[in-house]
Amino acid sequence: MIYIVLISIITSYICNKKIYKICDELNQNKLNTIIIYTLNLLSMSLIYYKYGVNAESIKYLSLIPFIIVISIIDYHTTYIYDITVLSGIIIQGGIFLITIKYDVNTMSHIIALLIGLIVPYILATTTKSLGQGDIGVYCLCCFVLGHNYSMYLIALSFILACPYSIYILLYKSNKERKIPFAPFISLATITIIITNYDILNLYFSIISK
Repeated sequence: MIYIVLISIITSYICNKKIYKICDELNQNKLNTIIIYTLNLLSMSLIYYKYGVNAESIKYLSLIPFIIVISIIDYHTTYIYDITVLSGIIIQGGIFLITIKYDVNTMSHIIALLIGLIVPYILATTTKSLGQGDIGVYCLCCFVLGHNYSMYLIALSFILACPYSIYILLYKSNKERKIPFAPFISLATITIIITNYDILNLYFSIISK
């Protein structure tokens, strides 16, 4: 466990330094630093507690810093930098190739990547609810999770975004109505990594009663 704590601290330090170089519009403040360190430590600790150390957990652990940085930038600027998404996909692609002989669900990740590209693209073009950057984040997260969770991820991210979207529509002017979607994709991803289908099963068990 001590190694995970050290890894989370190191990655948090790197994220906290790089985020302002990636986005010069972002003002340095202690709140961003606290969020980065807290989310990294909490997410990585829960992943390690649930999965231990294996090919699957390595994918999840390496994903966390990327989606945290992407989410913070998107929240403040409603913009997703290509370099953050592409870097994440390249890292995950490298891990995928290295661990391919240990992973029995190789095709699952390839199919998931396609789902993460096609479904959000259709939603973006038909409903205008997503931006191009959001499609990239979906590709990254779906690729890591596999096809079994891809549609669940997309649905859950929209569900999580609903309350905030309603607030934006009711209380913000037209110029301020851009909704940063990456934080909700990231939150849905972390939720699925930690709980799998537990939340969905709980929902169905409640409504079945």
